[in-house]
Amino acid sequence: MTTMTTSAPSSFRVIALGAIASIASGCQATPPAPQMLVTGFTSDAVVQVDGGSGRLIGSFGPSVGMDGPLCTRVGPDGWLYVASEESNSVLRFDACSGTLHDVFIPPASGGLAGPSALTWLPNGDLLVASFDSDAVLRYDGATGSFLSVFVAPGSGGLNGPDNGTTIGPDGDLYVPSYWTNRILRYDSTTGAFKSVFVNGVGRPRVLVFANGVLYVTSETADTVLRYNATTGAAMGPLFPAGTAGMDLPIGLAIAPSGPDAGDFFVSSGSQNKVYRFSGSNGAFEAIPVPAGTGGLIAPVFITFLSCPTDPTPDIDGDGAVSANDLALLLGAWGATGGSDADLDGSGVVDAADLAALLGAWT
Repeated sequence: MTTMTTSAPSSFRVIALGAIASIASGCQATPPAPQMLVTGFTSDAVVQVDGGSGRLIGSFGPSVGMDGPLCTRVGPDGWLYVASEESNSVLRFDACSGTLHDVFIPPASGGLAGPSALTWLPNGDLLVASFDSDAVLRYDGATGSFLSVFVAPGSGGLNGPDNGTTIGPDGDLYVPSYWTNRILRYDSTTGAFKSVFVNGVGRPRVLVFANGVLYVTSETADTVLRYNATTGAAMGPLFPAGTAGMDLPIGLAIAPSGPDAGDFFVSSGSQNKVYRFSGSNGAFEAIPVPAGTGGLIAPVFITFLSCPTDPTPDIDGDGAVSANDLALLLGAWGATGGSDADLDGSGVVDAADLAALLGAWT
């Protein structure tokens, strides 16, 4: 395991992951709108935007071993875990600053081949879907050490376990089987196959359980499909196929707070943007993340979380904007990836930040 930093992750509270979960980690008060992380598979990066305004905060990932990220979830320890499919590894980052913490699971550990999804068992162990070997592997949640093959290769007809793999509200493990168009259910204690929960889902990707409904992005249906979370019975699409030009939906999350609370955010893997649909009737509302934001290419996962407030000109926090703050900004000149000196949230410390600081000079 290669350690890059040793400090604890930035203070935040996770308020929605791909499967609607809450994990406390030294939180501040939740802001009006949460931060949204959008994972770009082809751009090899995670783009950070304001969940309300869509303002670009920054981007992290390239050149730190991230290659083909498919799933991005915050773990029970507060770190952001990224399944890097094309490097066969799992990375950990500070969710708010984007700083690489370590390579939590080294390449191909335990036979990992194409890691596509991440979810945790009640005891803290990490389950990683291995897309290319049609299995789910189990790792120690504290050390990243390989423990066992949790779901055997091909169990229950599993073929291509994808990035929506998650623990459901009933405690079972739900796995989208991409190549067989099914959602399979497994015992979360033994990993034994239990049933085909849903059949005939065209290329299922992300799964979200909420309010008694299972929502599934379907690449071939160009919509989000709905199923009874208890029985698996079909409930129809969230919105008509191709609404507002939606094509190849993959990432899916529900906004947990702010003016868009309850709305569905869906990423288009082919259009490089994120759509927002009404949480009450599924109507198209907006494109909060336009095509190419922050270099985003092939967005495949969306994570909502709350981070500390945006940087202010009082960088050193002494109550005044002065020469000390100027020195800190100049010392960080050109830095990327969530620096406190990036006052305008552009992703880089530059002349615009200097102008903001001088404009607030005490």
